[in-house]
Amino acid sequence: MEFCPKCGKLLIPSKKDDKITLICRSCGYGKPASEVKGYKIVQPVDETKRRKTLVVEESQIRGKKRKEEEHELIADNYEVYSESMGEDMEEEESSEESDFE
Repeated sequence: MEFCPKCGKLLIPSKKDDKITLICRSCGYGKPASEVKGYKIVQPVDETKRRKTLVVEESQIRGKKRKEEEHELIADNYEVYSESMGEDMEEEESSEESDFE
C-alpha cells in the first residue's frame, strides 16, 4: 500500500497500456507500480451481468386444492374442539346441579 506524496491519500492501482500504475484519485498524481505481484485489478460487475434468482410459484389449481384441504382440516379440528367443549360444559352443569342439592 502506498500513499500520495502530494496529498497523503491512498494510491489506487489502475491498468494502462498493460502496465499497472498507481494513481491518486484526489490530486491525480500517478507513478508506475514498483511491484506488480501484490496488486489485483477488480472490475465492477454491472446489474445486467449479475445472476438473477428465478422464483417458481405454485400453480393456481394446486393452490386451490391445498386451500380446500386446509379448510377440511380446520373444520375437523373445530368439530373436535366443539365436542370436547360440549363435554366440558355438560360436566360443569352436572357438578353445579349437585352443588345445589
